[in-house]
Amino acid sequence: MGPRTRSIRLAGTAAALSLGLAGALPAAQAATGVQVVAGQNLESVTIEDSTGKLNEQRLRDALDELDFNEPTDVAIYARNGEYSDDINTKTLEYAKSSHPEWISGKPEDYGDYWADGLFIITLSIEGEGDGQIGTYFGEDRKVSESSMESIHEAGYDDFNLSRWTDGVIAVADQAAVIMNRPWYQHPALWISTGVGGLVAAIIGGVALHTRSTRRKTFAEELHQGTLHLTNVTMDLEETELAARTLPSASGHAAELEQRFTKFMAKYRACFAAQQALEDSGKKERSGSEGVRFAKEFRETAQSLDLTDDAIIAAAALYTRSASWEEAWHAQTEPLEEDLDEIRELLNDVEPELMGSAAALASYREMATTQLGELSVQLKEESITVDQALDGLSELRAELTEKLDVFAQAQIEVYAESAEEKADMQSALKKSRYESGAYDGRSGTILDVLNPASMYWRVGGYHHGYSAGVSAVAESREAASSSGGVSGGYSGGGSFSGAGGSSRF
Repeated sequence: MGPRTRSIRLAGTAAALSLGLAGALPAAQAATGVQVVAGQNLESVTIEDSTGKLNEQRLRDALDELDFNEPTDVAIYARNGEYSDDINTKTLEYAKSSHPEWISGKPEDYGDYWADGLFIITLSIEGEGDGQIGTYFGEDRKVSESSMESIHEAGYDDFNLSRWTDGVIAVADQAAVIMNRPWYQHPALWISTGVGGLVAAIIGGVALHTRSTRRKTFAEELHQGTLHLTNVTMDLEETELAARTLPSASGHAAELEQRFTKFMAKYRACFAAQQALEDSGKKERSGSEGVRFAKEFRETAQSLDLTDDAIIAAAALYTRSASWEEAWHAQTEPLEEDLDEIRELLNDVEPELMGSAAALASYREMATTQLGELSVQLKEESITVDQALDGLSELRAELTEKLDVFAQAQIEVYAESAEEKADMQSALKKSRYESGAYDGRSGTILDVLNPASMYWRVGGYHHGYSAGVSAVAESREAASSSGGVSGGYSGGGSFSGAGGSSRF
């Protein structure tokens, strides 16, 4: 199956931006059932309904409105069941007999897990308003037990009223919100903003809410991208002059010079993208493709805005212009902010963390001294600009290493099980590696020339740790409450795929 052929006016412009939007979706492997290619990050849908109680068209329409955060294959399996059924095992047996592609085919998995990218919803109907709901996940899509319980609970009210289609839609909606969500979308980080998916909503309102949200996102991305593009335009003459003064023999300057060779082409493409976005209609602004193009326009414009700041600062440093000291301060400011935040980070640490905290505090004192020495040496011209930048890079990279050690120590103290450790490590990993490439970044030379993950900021670390603690707290709360999700596959041999079931 190929990708959806529907296109919008922005497609040509996006290609000009070289933002990687082209490419076919993987072919669906299932040989039976109803399959369609649908919404954003929804690779395929397979519907197997032996009950005759699901409205397949409504399911397809609703799934088309969801964003699963990362490309996901959705399978819906509805069956008539008995109270005594273990639907985890029933789902596994059905997969083996009718959909072997649902089982991982990777040699290293030995058939013990669900296929990557897969999300299965099993609905076992036992009578009017009674039955079981199960959800199963590829290893790259699995969620915590508390999150799985939340996904199931989203459908309980509808299932109890025998509104089977609505219940499945609500389960899929909640799963789409939770699976592989970026760390900054975690509910614990949005308490004061009221932002978040409206889950388990009346199906008639789901589509309207999604389209309205997309239009707002589209407008905000276009607005922010336009602001960045305006900044680039205002600085364009200065940027061009600065780029011509960069010494090619200098390592960092040469890299910036290479960036500038593509700068003007991207700048012109951004203008074309801006015009196409401004001319787009309500339908395009409400669609997932339109939002995607708007986001990529904003990211490209922001990248240009950061790059011209770095080029102008580099020219000031290498030519020792009147503003060189101001330019150097702009390079050191991120580290200076981090050093200030370390003190706050170390307040009221647990006794078990005193050793790790002392190492971080010692680094802070050392880095403060060395940063001051770098500034003095650069002013005296006893070191070159490249040497100063290399020294600054080493200090920031060392902070990243210290934060990593401190993170592991915090996890050991707070987490009470291997699962809790994994949840916290996942949250911290996302805060470092999976946040937006330009979120919270400044236009320093080092930030522009290096990947975002190279320098872990204290603020990003703190958000990641807080998200990890929140995930663990949710899991503990769910474990202490009644009910819950039943996992495991009786008679399934060594199979241990992620997922579980619950009663309604």
